[in-house]
Amino acid sequence: MLAKCANPSCSTPLVYLREGKIFMMDHARELSSRSEDSRNPRVENRVEHFWLCGPCSAEYTLIYRDGVGVQVQPRPAPHLSEFQAPQHGLRKSAKHL
Repeated sequence: MLAKCANPSCSTPLVYLREGKIFMMDHARELSSRSEDSRNPRVENRVEHFWLCGPCSAEYTLIYRDGVGVQVQPRPAPHLSEFQAPQHGLRKSAKHL
């Protein structure tokens, strides 16, 4: 169960889901198999949930790395084009007489 923010340097408890962001990490791991056919190892799909509080989710995101697990990483800087208003559909203002 989720109890607090996934950022190790943050201690914000999860009380409500009103702010922040929930991450669902789906990863597969190979199970050790004692079957006679070792060419087809069993794979288990595992889903884990993580939560970043509002302030942390504004600055960070979560990533999953094989062999390491879930890590907190700074969010990439937004592209300038995301802040520009679309040019189509804009009308020139009428001249005042």
